[in-house]
Amino acid sequence: MSQLPSMPSRRQFLRTALLGAGLAAVPGLSACSGDDGSAKQSSSDGTIELKYWYCWTDKIKENNEERVQEFNDSVGKEKGIHVTAEYQGSYDDLNSKLKTAFAANEEPDVSVMVINGTQTFADGGMIQPIADLISQDDVSDFWPGLMDNCYVSGELYGVPYLRSTPVFYYNKTLFQKAGLDASKAPETWDDVVKASDALKALGVSGFGFFSYIWMLTAFLYSNGSSPFTDDLSAPSASFDEDAAVETIQWFKDGADKHGFYAIPGANGSDALSSAAASQKIGMWCSSTADLTNNLSLAEQGGYEINVGFMPKKVQNKVPTGGCDLVMTSRVADERRQAAGEFINFMTSKDSAVKNHLKTGYLLTRQSDANDDRVKEAYEKTPQYQVAFNQLQYAIGDYMNDGYTEASKYLADAFDKVMEGTESAKDALGEAKEQADSVLKQ
Repeated sequence: MSQLPSMPSRRQFLRTALLGAGLAAVPGLSACSGDDGSAKQSSSDGTIELKYWYCWTDKIKENNEERVQEFNDSVGKEKGIHVTAEYQGSYDDLNSKLKTAFAANEEPDVSVMVINGTQTFADGGMIQPIADLISQDDVSDFWPGLMDNCYVSGELYGVPYLRSTPVFYYNKTLFQKAGLDASKAPETWDDVVKASDALKALGVSGFGFFSYIWMLTAFLYSNGSSPFTDDLSAPSASFDEDAAVETIQWFKDGADKHGFYAIPGANGSDALSSAAASQKIGMWCSSTADLTNNLSLAEQGGYEINVGFMPKKVQNKVPTGGCDLVMTSRVADERRQAAGEFINFMTSKDSAVKNHLKTGYLLTRQSDANDDRVKEAYEKTPQYQVAFNQLQYAIGDYMNDGYTEASKYLADAFDKVMEGTESAKDALGEAKEQADSVLKQ
């Protein structure tokens, strides 16, 4: 397996010095500030009290609380550190609250950070470099594609925590009824088309999809394209390139001729999940983190599913998602060392296995493939092995401050093409112009 160098290799995503909305207005904020804004959170007996912010509920919430309790009962007890975990809603909720908390000098010490937010919060002076607290052996053990969004301008700001990639799901039961080989997922675009044709003949739809940016990015990558260019001095969208137009046209042709199931953009995620659960479609793309729930739905519905790599046209290449752990910028001295202990614990080899098996998020460490708990789990549920194997083709997410808004123009263009109101070339050309105006602000 490949090893990470001490500095990240050339990352194929945008990096600009733009600050997120409201960051520049945070008073007295400096990445080098010696003011420990959390110093008031120390116990009278000398125990260092740390505040940790996390997102999402259900198994993810349980995992965060279990790992924090485990830390408090072990490393924390030994070294006089106590961590309080605080739920903050979604990633967007947390990002907004983090900006407000800094203005009030009430920010947490450690926080999850959605991976495409790292650049903005680092440039805004809200999180700090932590390379001196993380061993190089640990850095080298994480999958290279998961480390991309941990760096900003060559400095380490985060450590992979709950990470994911999109994967390709298919209904084995429907495949068998349609006379398809149900033992393996379609590997190429042509395979997807052929499977959809067979499922269409069975009376169900084949590949179901909606204007999901993460999925579209994966398909653009698989055709040798990408949503955005790599020119850091002049970032721009690549929506109008021939390979990108070909990719979007493939979806349109699939819907028109091959039984693809196109879902309108609004509430697309819920509609796709419902279509898969009711066996109206035989194939779809979703996060590896959805596998546990999808397997449960299949068991309840009396059918079987399987998982494969994202299908390719010219190459295997997938984006990553999820969150890393970061340290806020005003944590200093012994509190900084304590926060480093916590980050190392939460992302350790042992914790990485527990995080993976509890939540369904990726196994972040390469060496954990040899862990007996992982081997046993993969033997019982081999679908998890697929996502792990696909990590060799994974890269980080875009971190340009205008990426989220620019991506919406791609989604809108995709919907126009699927609705038949505009050609792929025209819709994507217009979307590029709109996206460029956002990216170049």
